[in-house]
Amino acid sequence: MKRAAVRSILLVLGLGRFGPSDAAALDPKKALWEYSLTAWQVEEGLPHDAVQALGQTRDGYLWIGTVEGLARFDGVGFTVFGRASEQALASGDIQALFESRDGSLWIGTYGGGLVRYRDGSFRAYGPKDGLTGLSVTALAEDAEGQLWVGTDGDGLFRFRAETFTRHTVREGLASDSVGALFVDHAGNLWIGTASGLNRLSQGRLSVEAASELAGEAITALAEDRERRLWVGTHNGLFRLQAGEPAHYTRASGLCHDSVRTLRLGSQGRLWIGTDAGLNRLNEGSLSCLSSREGLSDEKITAILEDREGSIWLGTLAGGLSQLKEGPIASVTTLHGLPSDNVESVSAARQGGLWIGTNQGEVGRLVDGAYLPLPPNATLHGTIVRSLHEDRGGRVWIGTEAGLFCFAAGRWTRHTVGQGLPHGIVRSILEDRQGRLWIGTESGGLACLEGGRFTTLTTRDGLPSNQIRALLQDRAGTLWVSTYGGLAALGDRGFRTYTVDQGLGSNLVRSLHEDPDGVLWIGTYGGGLSRLEHGRITSYTTRDGLYNDVVYAIVEDDRGRLWMTCNRGLFSVDRRELADFAAGRVRRITSLAFGRSDGMRSADFNGGSPAGVRGSDGRLWFPTVKGLVALDPSDTTRRWSAPPPLIEHLEVDGVRLAARTRLVLRPGQRRLAIRYASLGFLAPERIFFSYKLEGFDPDWIDAGTQRTAHYTGLPAGNYRFRVRARTETGDWSGAEASLEVGQRAEWYRTRTFVLLAGAATVLLAGTGYRLRVRGLVARERELSRRVEQALAEVKVLGGLIPICASCKKIRDDHGFWNQLEAYIRDHSEATFSHGICPDCIRELYPEVAERLKTRAPSDQ
Repeated sequence: MKRAAVRSILLVLGLGRFGPSDAAALDPKKALWEYSLTAWQVEEGLPHDAVQALGQTRDGYLWIGTVEGLARFDGVGFTVFGRASEQALASGDIQALFESRDGSLWIGTYGGGLVRYRDGSFRAYGPKDGLTGLSVTALAEDAEGQLWVGTDGDGLFRFRAETFTRHTVREGLASDSVGALFVDHAGNLWIGTASGLNRLSQGRLSVEAASELAGEAITALAEDRERRLWVGTHNGLFRLQAGEPAHYTRASGLCHDSVRTLRLGSQGRLWIGTDAGLNRLNEGSLSCLSSREGLSDEKITAILEDREGSIWLGTLAGGLSQLKEGPIASVTTLHGLPSDNVESVSAARQGGLWIGTNQGEVGRLVDGAYLPLPPNATLHGTIVRSLHEDRGGRVWIGTEAGLFCFAAGRWTRHTVGQGLPHGIVRSILEDRQGRLWIGTESGGLACLEGGRFTTLTTRDGLPSNQIRALLQDRAGTLWVSTYGGLAALGDRGFRTYTVDQGLGSNLVRSLHEDPDGVLWIGTYGGGLSRLEHGRITSYTTRDGLYNDVVYAIVEDDRGRLWMTCNRGLFSVDRRELADFAAGRVRRITSLAFGRSDGMRSADFNGGSPAGVRGSDGRLWFPTVKGLVALDPSDTTRRWSAPPPLIEHLEVDGVRLAARTRLVLRPGQRRLAIRYASLGFLAPERIFFSYKLEGFDPDWIDAGTQRTAHYTGLPAGNYRFRVRARTETGDWSGAEASLEVGQRAEWYRTRTFVLLAGAATVLLAGTGYRLRVRGLVARERELSRRVEQALAEVKVLGGLIPICASCKKIRDDHGFWNQLEAYIRDHSEATFSHGICPDCIRELYPEVAERLKTRAPSDQ
């Protein structure tokens, strides 16, 4: 093994503390590879992997300048500005970033001149403004608030009162190609050019006469606490100090002689970006971080220390990286492991850990060194599913090619033909009687005793033949986790627990017995279950558990249960889980850890064991990208989430800049409010709650979601409030707020209602008047008709002409009418017809005679 790999793994294993220090900066006592290292590239939303400039503005945002656009980072996502974005830049090739005292972000571009970003908008400066150099490479601000602009080939410009003044070689500049600018403690402006170093003091430009820098291309400038100037060049790092100049090169410990960027940290350490990695100068000693220790790219183009003490690195082809204090260290092939995909880890009786990989590699990690077992041709390339060292020092290895044993320098293999019930071995356990129990993929449970296998299957009472984990409790009961439930093997056979008895899921993956004798059961998809005195309590994400998959359960010395899943590592206080089971609390709190805490991957493996506690209290877990080491004593440090802010708004899908008040027009229905808390230590563990006063009856727990959505707000005025917290901290005292007004539709406005009411009254009045007028007219018509009828009745009472023979009556028009018709038309009388006795005698004498002889009673 290479000496560098051994040394790096020694440092990882020898960590006294994994968590962040009390100071807001990286602990200088740690080696560079001990810090948590995380990278972001195009796949995570960065516009390009070539990062050339970094900056942090006073609102907390991190700004990243790339060759294909400018990005703003909030810890979770990138907002990209460039030629193709809504707020286009003249050039997407960003070479320099600087925030001035007035809060403006100045952006130096290649080919697009100088751009100022303020209040959400861009303003470009170019030849029409007096800036003839369109390739801006360096920016600085002096004590008088003047902005100095270095260009590539067009000299140095001073910007004051919206006016540019140019300085070139004719005024004494060493070269018109300016690569670096820096204002020192005394207000001197140092100008690094392609042909040497200049100093501008009290308006006078002079050339630095140090012989070492004559003709050197200056790439970076910085000043340390001792007020010494550091100069980066393509020929190493120079320190300018009267009487004590120094020159650092690869021979002195630099990663590379070509220095691209410099940054003085808050604790006085100088960070140096070179073409072959990152250097830290600490008390005169140089340490190096390169791709061997995990850098995504060795060409460091920009360095920034943020307000939380993290170091950010821009690289030429590897995107953006962050170095920070993390509670977790990862041991990988960079530190000597044979493979990054670690499947199982088990305690070694002579100290250290046994490690099995997905390539059949097995070895012991002890005293900072990885010691592999002798190779075995059959074992090579298979997945090591389980590991166990018995009391005799024999190492048992469960694989997909059978059961292997290494003892006294020799390998032994057990296969199906030799009595093993199945070729895939999932778990191994030695009980107190010295018997070896083997859980297989689908062959049930085997017991190896005296060189012979005995097999127990579903026919013997097992709920399933798919075995995952084994445990013998303090009472001697053997617990078997299967993919059909949990089984307990006692003197009377198997006792089974399934979802019918309260188990979270029948897919049982892991087991742990705590000091109180309580059995903890990890399931696949059903969360965590607790078995005490025959009673099962289950916990899922609905109750506050971080994930419903539990590959491993390991307890630390403070009573916290640590569990792994496909999305990271999390823990819950065992006392809180007991309180939940007793009904004293209604929800539990999980502490979750992921890539931002130092692990290379949050995808954990589920071998057996899938986690172990070392003799020093550290916890170890296998992942697809190395072995994770965690010191639980540093994971409960309380830290506060930065105050939240509102990033932007969306109204009906149209993005708007953040503001303090928003008025929605009638018809605008969909409102989205994007908010953030600009913390970069663990942004995925910042939680939010929000409330729209006047609409939401109470605070809404948003978890880690960073957008609030509202649809169809009623007309009115509202106030949106959002607050932030960490999982172990209180809600942030400061809040972000937004006044929201929703205008009503025209037919719902107060004016319209009043006008409509007035119109209704007017129409009602008009209708009433028209009705009264109609009634009066009708009354007049009726009166006229009555008068006419009365007049006609009077005619009947006067002289009526009647025919003496047929009795017809002559009307007013001279026509003769039947008597009945005339009276009917001139009165209310109607007629019925009959025949009188006289007419009967005259017209019908025979009828009259018959009537005369009929009795009176018959008539």
